[in-house]
Amino acid sequence: MVVCKESLEGEVLLKGLEMPKLKKEEKSRMKESSAPQTLAGLEYKVDDCPPWHTTILLGFQHYLMLLSSNLATPAIFATIMCASGNKQVTSTLMGNMLFACGIGTVLQTVFGSRLPIVQCPAFAYVVPMLAMIDIEEFACPDFTAAGNSTTGDTQLSQDEYWKTRLNMLAGSGMVAAVVEILIGASGLINILLRFIGPLTVAPTIMMIGLGVTELGFELAGKHWGIALGTLILIVLLSECIPKFSIKVPCRCSRCPDKTEIVFHKMFSVIISVCVMWFLCFILTVSNAFPTDEKVYGYEARTDLRTDFIHDAPWFSFPYPGKFGVPVFNTAMFVGMIAGVLTSIIESIGDYYTCARIAGAVPPPPSAVNRGILLEGVDCILAILVGSGFGVTSCSQNIGVISLTKVGSRRVVFVAGILLMFFGCFSKMSAFVVTVPDPIIGAAFIVLFAVLTAVGGSNLQYVDLNSPRNMIVMGMALFVGLALPPWLTANQNLFQQLDSGSRQVVTALLGNNIFMACFTAILLDNLMPGTVEERGLVAWRQVNENAGSDPDDDNNNMMTLKTYDLPFGMEYLRKWKWTYYLPFCPTFLGMGKCCSKEDDHQLSASNGYKV
Repeated sequence: MVVCKESLEGEVLLKGLEMPKLKKEEKSRMKESSAPQTLAGLEYKVDDCPPWHTTILLGFQHYLMLLSSNLATPAIFATIMCASGNKQVTSTLMGNMLFACGIGTVLQTVFGSRLPIVQCPAFAYVVPMLAMIDIEEFACPDFTAAGNSTTGDTQLSQDEYWKTRLNMLAGSGMVAAVVEILIGASGLINILLRFIGPLTVAPTIMMIGLGVTELGFELAGKHWGIALGTLILIVLLSECIPKFSIKVPCRCSRCPDKTEIVFHKMFSVIISVCVMWFLCFILTVSNAFPTDEKVYGYEARTDLRTDFIHDAPWFSFPYPGKFGVPVFNTAMFVGMIAGVLTSIIESIGDYYTCARIAGAVPPPPSAVNRGILLEGVDCILAILVGSGFGVTSCSQNIGVISLTKVGSRRVVFVAGILLMFFGCFSKMSAFVVTVPDPIIGAAFIVLFAVLTAVGGSNLQYVDLNSPRNMIVMGMALFVGLALPPWLTANQNLFQQLDSGSRQVVTALLGNNIFMACFTAILLDNLMPGTVEERGLVAWRQVNENAGSDPDDDNNNMMTLKTYDLPFGMEYLRKWKWTYYLPFCPTFLGMGKCCSKEDDHQLSASNGYKV
């Protein structure tokens, strides 16, 4: 059993019995028992800096995975904008999406949570909008029917309509993003973090992976031969083939005798995708794949999306106001607020998971607050450049870190630069769009399976023999998996609600991540249980021990300095008023005063005390 600080003084768990002081060796054993077990075999941790040539290739791997997993996003949003089937609009949204994700990724890695998290389109914003277009008031008109166009030109009328819809979504989304900024800047997240433990984080992260199983198998099922080949290659390269050394053909005294080969592990995703992509190309040009779209295997062809290459412009720089002035709409704003709440819950879970697999301590409240604040800023910037939707933490790219064993912040920063670059040069991104669906589906299955397992590994802190914990975990997963499909099949039960309330209910109850997290928080905090049983002692001991012992061998790896800003920290530590800013690295916590003792602790722990 792990013992908390309060229990050592006999005030919490020992019911008044006085406890003798622990010896140094016992304290060391207690720290080891409470320290988090990071994933084995990490080549680069969050603060490490790989060589630049390696960094660029690893960053391109993140770009490739984000693009592959969001191929359908521009088409979905074009449907919301009433521009379904318009290839020019879809191509434009693709470039704007990549540029927006690049801006968000750079800002998040430099000023936000400081974790290696790629920003991607937030489906939490898309879900309520998809529900809204089913309402008669926001349904798309039939542009093929006579009399819909006031100008007599149907195509021009449709262009005007989708731009009007885009501006309406932009204005409502920007106001909703301001709410997210206020939540992060005010420290309201701190209140939520008091109720979050491993029993909340585990089902939330697991639901992110389990929630896309249907999509992954649907894509992979279009050609199981290609999908299984991709899946086997990824597993072989990342896990089965070990690291090995080869002799260096160099007589120079500076050259090492041997060099260790690990590129197959770091680039397992991109190598597997490229190999199977080239195989599909050969089978396409040789007509080994069927040419009839009704025959199984047709979806594995590489020439199905070549029209994207022809339609995409060579260069297109997104800028604010390109499609008009944003307009506020109350009903859309209500739906967006539901997306904001869901996005925040998802991001908090992503922060904890990313920190765990990248070799960092769990993020302190100040880093979480700053991350949510920056996500709100990123959403505004993404909407301004014409993407139409907000951005959030990208769970599938966290799976890439787990597979490649590279959690470097520099890699994800470079990935953000590449996203901005390819967002302007749309032809290059359009070429990547030709990756067949079975390959994307196989990558989905592996990455999200790993992500689900990483989420479940947070249960190492809790007592798994406790029936109480099993009820919390089981109910959270069951509600997250079962409630959204039930809602989809029984939407008529909510028809008596007004449109605004119906949008909020649909957005919240229909989101599996939010429902799993909400159920876990509710049950974990209402059902009786000790702090050790719930895993809160070991969970919080990690933060208390992080970076506090200069003699600790793990101090360089597990330190809160990871979350410091890249510059200006010496001034922040001098200015006492920064200790009260919830998003500042020197934040002491709600209701704490700054004293000489706090100053000493701040200096000892590289910036602040949790």
